[in-house]
Amino acid sequence: MSDGLNALKDEDIRKLVRLIESLESSTFDYLQLQVGDVKVTIGKGAVPSYAPPPALAPVAAAPPPLQTQTTPSGKRAATAARAPAPAGTIEIKAQIMGMFYAQPEPGAPPFVLIGAEVKEDTTVCLIEVMKTFNAMTAGVKGVITEICAENAQLVEYGQVLFRVRPS
Repeated sequence: MSDGLNALKDEDIRKLVRLIESLESSTFDYLQLQVGDVKVTIGKGAVPSYAPPPALAPVAAAPPPLQTQTTPSGKRAATAARAPAPAGTIEIKAQIMGMFYAQPEPGAPPFVLIGAEVKEDTTVCLIEVMKTFNAMTAGVKGVITEICAENAQLVEYGQVLFRVRPS
């Protein structure tokens, strides 16, 4: 390990320091970076070890079927048929686009299940973007009433991932 560190130039060390400072001022828990054979993981606390599985059992039902809808310009567009949120629930939406993971690592239990009580800082999932895993927190205190995304599913920015009944 020390041989690899001795090979670093002053500019490389300055870049690493800037990455660490950026992580400290961000809302992310950790950062994982790989350049060639060198892999660096830095974190604010415990850093989950996670290798996405090829396929896991889904956490929630399959996405709703697509329906076509005519836009004002007369073109037909496909939209997901989603029921409106039940009254009194709050939606937890994806903060970034990426791969949704319901568990911290393969074989581990999911972060949350339907009926789980969450607090504002409770981690509810990971979203992976370019091999960087971003922990998402609930942001609200309440009970999970619906899980709207499947494990290992690509999610879009703003897509509803969970519904919570506030307490």
